[in-house]
Amino acid sequence: MRNLQVTIKLDMEVPDDWEIIDHPDGVPVLDIGDGRYMYMSFLPMFTQQIIPESEWTSECSDDFTEEVIEMVQDEVVTMKLVVN
Repeated sequence: MRNLQVTIKLDMEVPDDWEIIDHPDGVPVLDIGDGRYMYMSFLPMFTQQIIPESEWTSECSDDFTEEVIEMVQDEVVTMKLVVN
C-alpha cells in the first residue's frame, strides 16, 4: 500500500453570526444557528466519465464508504474566521 496525502484549503463567505465552537466530540464546528452545527471534512466524489463537465456524485455503496473511511489514518481539520 502507498500513502495518499490530500491537502484541501477552502475559503467560504459565511454569515456574520456563524461562530466556531469546540464540540464535545473534540472537533471544531461551526454554530450555524437554530441549534445546528456543521463539521467540515472531506467528501469523496465519484464519476465514471473522463470528459469535461462530467457527472459527479458523492453516492456510493455503504461497503465502499466504510472501506474508504477505514483507509483514513489521520485527518486534521482547522477552521478560523477571518475578518477583512
